[in-house]
Amino acid sequence: MKKLIGVVAAAILAGCCSVCDTKCETKCVKACETKCDKPKVVRPLSKSLRQSKLPFKLGVARWTLHLEPFDSSLRILRDIDVHYSGMLYKTISYDATDAEIAAHKAKCAEYGVQIISEGPADFTSEEKIKAVFEFAKRYGIKFIACVPYELDPRIAGIADEKERLNIIPNKKEWNVESDKMLDIVDKYVKLYDIKVGIHNHGPDMPRCFPNGAAGLARIGNRDRRIGLCYDIGHAKRSGEDPVKFIREHSDRIYEVHLKNIEVDPAKNRAKEGPRGELDIPGVIKALSDVNYTGFCLVEYETNYDCIESPLAESVGYYRGIMDAVEALGK
Repeated sequence: MKKLIGVVAAAILAGCCSVCDTKCETKCVKACETKCDKPKVVRPLSKSLRQSKLPFKLGVARWTLHLEPFDSSLRILRDIDVHYSGMLYKTISYDATDAEIAAHKAKCAEYGVQIISEGPADFTSEEKIKAVFEFAKRYGIKFIACVPYELDPRIAGIADEKERLNIIPNKKEWNVESDKMLDIVDKYVKLYDIKVGIHNHGPDMPRCFPNGAAGLARIGNRDRRIGLCYDIGHAKRSGEDPVKFIREHSDRIYEVHLKNIEVDPAKNRAKEGPRGELDIPGVIKALSDVNYTGFCLVEYETNYDCIESPLAESVGYYRGIMDAVEALGK
């Protein structure tokens, strides 16, 4: 245990980063870029000399950087030595031309970043589902995280929000898991040979995949290319044990979102890696034991306006746990 703590502590410190050589009045990286008198140090592309021997790879979830411009997102990923990401939020449209896709991929490659998944995408119509699959095929993406749902029939034909609220007062209960949408997904995974994973969203959306068990129950006997994008934070808030679930259902988990939180159903904000209450060492050990070979994407949701330092700390923490699990497993 002391060895584990030591490795993690070192990794957290290693995760700290700065943008320039001088001290700033604020710890915020964005403010640092504008307030420092010295020019920003442009770091060369770096990549760890020692890759983890665990079977899965670590990246960053798209929502973590959803407020960052494209170049800023790529710079952050480069500076914290992360080379895998979900599709960077709103940096390219589904109807992009082949030339635009090529330019987007070239820009990512310039920073050493590979886009490995799309979504979570709202799968609410066949038109939307087809558009996402077609884009993924043209971009070369092999996995789509999704939420297949429809509006509750009581409000589906009502456009006025106030009228909807009179019928269903809680907006988070408007969306309902949809077998109809899943039947369409089943058709397109066969047509495009692209895997999808249902993303769970916690107990505050009780009718729309609150946990992994709800996703599995809805998938049923559909094509095995339909699985889960498993968010451990939302799962824990819903009362599900992520460690146990991973050990029992790893064969249908195609992407994992690493999110450490306060385990309170009313709180939906991720903490920096070491500050939450989840059993992260248990999660990483379970993923290693079941030989999970997908991607684990870090999702951080506390302070979007100043995200680089806490994200670096989170990534360092998860890497430290991975190193400890690898070392102790020998």
